[in-house]
Amino acid sequence: MKILTMKVAAVLFWLVYALSAEVTACSCLGRPAPCEAYWEASVIFAGTVTYSSQVSGKKGSYERSKRLVRFNVDEAFLGLDGTEAELFTGLGGGDCGYEFKLGGQYLVYAYRQKDGSLYTGICSRTRPLSDAADDLAYIRGLSSAQPGATVFGQVQARSKTGEEPHAVKAAKIIIEGPAKLADATTDEKGRYRVSGLPPGTYKVRIAPPEGLSGYSSEREAKVVDRGCAQVDFWLEPDTRITGKVVDANGLPAPDVLMELVPDDVNRVGYAVFVKTDADGKYAFPLVKPGRYWLGVRIYGSAGSTYVPYPRTYYPGVADEAQATIIDVKDGAKINLNELILPPRLVESVLNGIVVDVNGRPVKGATVWLKEREYNDRDMPYRTESDNEGRFSFKVYQGINYNLNAYVDDSKGNRELSSEPTDVRVDENPKPVRLVLHIQAPTN
Repeated sequence: MKILTMKVAAVLFWLVYALSAEVTACSCLGRPAPCEAYWEASVIFAGTVTYSSQVSGKKGSYERSKRLVRFNVDEAFLGLDGTEAELFTGLGGGDCGYEFKLGGQYLVYAYRQKDGSLYTGICSRTRPLSDAADDLAYIRGLSSAQPGATVFGQVQARSKTGEEPHAVKAAKIIIEGPAKLADATTDEKGRYRVSGLPPGTYKVRIAPPEGLSGYSSEREAKVVDRGCAQVDFWLEPDTRITGKVVDANGLPAPDVLMELVPDDVNRVGYAVFVKTDADGKYAFPLVKPGRYWLGVRIYGSAGSTYVPYPRTYYPGVADEAQATIIDVKDGAKINLNELILPPRLVESVLNGIVVDVNGRPVKGATVWLKEREYNDRDMPYRTESDNEGRFSFKVYQGINYNLNAYVDDSKGNRELSSEPTDVRVDENPKPVRLVLHIQAPTN
């Protein structure tokens, strides 16, 4: 049985994508090693190109071109009987097509599509036969190879912003499966290899050296007998910001969404979000060098609407002009003073009803609630009107909201819509009435 590794799955994705959509650029996520590629290909052969021609076909509403290539099969290794083979590839450039030359000899890794035809491209290990020594050595050595699978890879790191990555020596790699636990240490070139593993699924973890960290310290690898999986890790300087948040009573504030926002977020970078833990502590790992605002409700994201505290900038102020900008250098570890939050917002319930132009309640209308202070950066919250056209949202007093209701037809086209309605919630918010009108068609 063939088991798809992450890297080969990514390669196969691009091979299929090249024939299923019009693309403007080809992007490969790395070519698999021979011991990976062999087990994922449908057909592998060495052959000579005898025919090549552009063909067109229609799929859906548009016509697409590709290249049909025929071969004399000089040596078949996998999934092929006979002395001839034909396959499709792209035309080159944006569609990941492989540029076969008439009379050229190639080692071909091909993948079978749903219609039974074969496809290959530049993201596979297809290559001129003269460059296929490693592939041929692996394939021809399978019959005498020792049992067991191999996990291997390389660890690299970026020292400073803009510098080329370098190999990480002496990083510990732990490889854990249901039947075996193994470890390895990277060499001078940052490489590691563990062989003789039973086939199966493994968790591959890295213990980064002091001062380095990564976005993902654990990966999954699936291997077959005599096959392999390549698992690489990329590390960066362990630049981080840590701190603690307490409420107005001095108690830890758990589950609070913290926002780290570049001081010019519209020009560079993007906001990053983490939540405080049970002790009110937070950590922003792998922070890019730059200048940042830190706080609660200062930028907006999915979840910002229901943070139960007013807007607060570090070190505990409501006004951006009084806030402290945090200057982060590469590799810095910044531990901030406690951020003291103001009293919690008072929770309330905003009720409403959706009606048509004749005042009749509308069942099943979609109602959106958004806060106005985030300039559409937060995600809207939605509900549906009940049998009597009614709806309700949890809201906070003193916050400005925008409400809108609509009904789509069976094809997802907007059929009815209300005018956007602004509401500022006070102690006893009045019910909101949203009237649906026929949506004007758009050109």
